[in-house]
Amino acid sequence: MKNLIFSLILCSVSVFSLAAADPDLSVPQDAVITISGNRITLGSFIEQVEKQTDYLFVYSKENVNVNAIVPVREGRKSVAGFLDEAFGNSNLNYVFENKYIVLTYKKPEFLSVSGTVIDAQTRNPLVFASVYIVNKGISNVTNGEGYFSLKFPASFAADSVRISFLGYHPRTFCLKDLKDLNKDVEIPLNFVPTTLPSIMVTPTDAADLVALAMEKIPANYPDHPMQMTGFYREMIRKGNNYVTLTEAVLDINKNSYDRLYGLDQVGVFKGRGSVDWARIDTVFVKFRGGISSALEIDVAKYPFLGTSIAELNEIYEFQMEEPVQVDGKVNHVVSFNQREGVAEIHFRGKLYIDMKSHAISRVEFNMNVEDRADATSIFISRRPMGFRANVLYAAYLVQYKEINGKWTFDYSRTEIKFDSKWDRKLFKNTYTIMSEMAITERSDRTMKIPAEQRVRSRDITLDKVTDFQDEGFWEDYNVIEPESAIEQVIARITRQLKRRAREE
Repeated sequence: MKNLIFSLILCSVSVFSLAAADPDLSVPQDAVITISGNRITLGSFIEQVEKQTDYLFVYSKENVNVNAIVPVREGRKSVAGFLDEAFGNSNLNYVFENKYIVLTYKKPEFLSVSGTVIDAQTRNPLVFASVYIVNKGISNVTNGEGYFSLKFPASFAADSVRISFLGYHPRTFCLKDLKDLNKDVEIPLNFVPTTLPSIMVTPTDAADLVALAMEKIPANYPDHPMQMTGFYREMIRKGNNYVTLTEAVLDINKNSYDRLYGLDQVGVFKGRGSVDWARIDTVFVKFRGGISSALEIDVAKYPFLGTSIAELNEIYEFQMEEPVQVDGKVNHVVSFNQREGVAEIHFRGKLYIDMKSHAISRVEFNMNVEDRADATSIFISRRPMGFRANVLYAAYLVQYKEINGKWTFDYSRTEIKFDSKWDRKLFKNTYTIMSEMAITERSDRTMKIPAEQRVRSRDITLDKVTDFQDEGFWEDYNVIEPESAIEQVIARITRQLKRRAREE
């Protein structure tokens, strides 16, 4: 319907312009104009062209983002030359209609490959393996069954896809070769015992290595904002049954890493979610701030694990472990835990540091909540009278990917588990909250997210999205494929919604 309405608008514009336009334009297509400014938005570009010519731009706000940065360099050039520069490699077409420049959206053609990543010896699936197109900024991860599906523009068919997993030899394939198989492929990876190259010297002081990695963050990570597309999934499980499921495609304006305290901006572009009310009893658990938290555990961007860099050695003790391979690169492994005598709750875990660049490539950590009664207040913000909760564990994972010499945020996962009990009831319930965010596309073209559309740290994602009825919901977006158990939840919820619609 929207495309039809836009077509009618274009028809009326064309009829009007043919009737009203002067036979000769004062500024023809080959006339030279001047564009000024760095990192020009599409809105600014349109304004400058319209001020220097008789042309007016016509476009649909549904398909054209005027806040997007266009790849135009300031200088003097013909009108048509600037338009080619601005839209030549984008999904926008332009046509001259007398005094109008009409912008139309061309939907890109997408292809896809899919398969399962397994251990070559045990045949077990490799969960959260990284799948990405080399140096193109398009990526995904495998689900809990090792399965992945990766969508990409047809123009990338000659590029290579790389599959990697911690401690395994990565493998690289041509996308066209995988696509030509026309079926799900099984990709075995071989575990590799890591031996240090003779020219590399293992540092003896783990704390010094961590300090060096922190010091090199501005050099190893992007020093400019990046536009990212992310996929976010959030699940709450009561016992062994999923009771809420939320998924969203996110627009992320990732701030520069040389501004350690500059906040990232994120907005929900599309989302869906639902609750299995049949499995909810007297307590309905909602996860507050899940999207924000998924970004804030980026320890290369935000203060390190609950403390400042200057206080690291006062809070934590570090120890060297055996090195491992991450995506074919040898990494130092540094374990850490909070020092004895530190009263506040901090973390324990492992840092993976690339030997060549000293970039942090991965962090696995747990909050030290076990046997701490005061941990409950950190996670549970509101609870009814007579309801008690005890946090069992809080585990986190964040990993980065190197693209064209810079390391960028790639994936994060959170899992929190707690027991709950009413004072007058005999049995406990156990709840597990899981969330994960995968960055599926990256670009240097940034888009400011309007303040009213940004996700806040106290927002509940489930409250911001709709239901599961739209079967074509994800279109060409890369998502983490649902596991079989999650597929069953989605199918059951969809059936319930369709039955309710028939009854209404």
